[in-house]
Amino acid sequence: MRHMGRLIVIDNPLAKYYLTLLRKPGTTPGLFREYMRKLGFIMGYEVSRLLEWGRVFVDSDHGRAEGFYPYKPVYIIGVLGASIPFTHGLWDAMPWAGLGLVAARRVISGNRVDAEIYYERMPSNLTAYTVIVVDPTLATGRTMVRVVEEVRARGGGRIIAATVLASRYGVEYFHSRFDEIPLLAIEVDPVLDKNYFIMPGIGDAGDRSLSADMAFEPRLGLEFSEPGEDRVE
Repeated sequence: MRHMGRLIVIDNPLAKYYLTLLRKPGTTPGLFREYMRKLGFIMGYEVSRLLEWGRVFVDSDHGRAEGFYPYKPVYIIGVLGASIPFTHGLWDAMPWAGLGLVAARRVISGNRVDAEIYYERMPSNLTAYTVIVVDPTLATGRTMVRVVEEVRARGGGRIIAATVLASRYGVEYFHSRFDEIPLLAIEVDPVLDKNYFIMPGIGDAGDRSLSADMAFEPRLGLEFSEPGEDRVE
């Protein structure tokens, strides 16, 4: 991991490889979801370094050993819908964690950009938890900030933010509001375009993750000849 203040960039070749595949426009929705899920698991591995752990003793068949156990309960808050596969992978890494979901949308008024939450499913009291807020892209940073504000309003004190890809602007904005919260990212891209997409980015993560997948990966040997007129009812 590369620490740049409270920004932590995941310096992992496997994570960079999956991100490379996400950037390719030809990556099908099914594969896009799978690579996002794998990145979520890697992110869970890296986030675990920041969690609180207690030392315990465990008795095996051949004696007693010292081990680790989560010292504080964890709640993962995923931003719908783009974060579904990424959140799923992180949850796979931490199956003991609770899972909350938030739906937010970007609100643009003139030159002003904001975010609003229009659905949430999370505990009313998050005081006891370490909360991991998950959004696969951090473009303007408004959505992540808005969700963290909601977590704070519910008593969340120990918060970690996790994303696949951030813009420099998004990182700066997020830490202008919450300079004490660690933000983990697989990579940081330099700019936003006029539509607030990260450049070069990975496109619209929501559309690419959640679209139907009728294309088949040729390397899997799943090519089909053109169908005839006959159909199976």
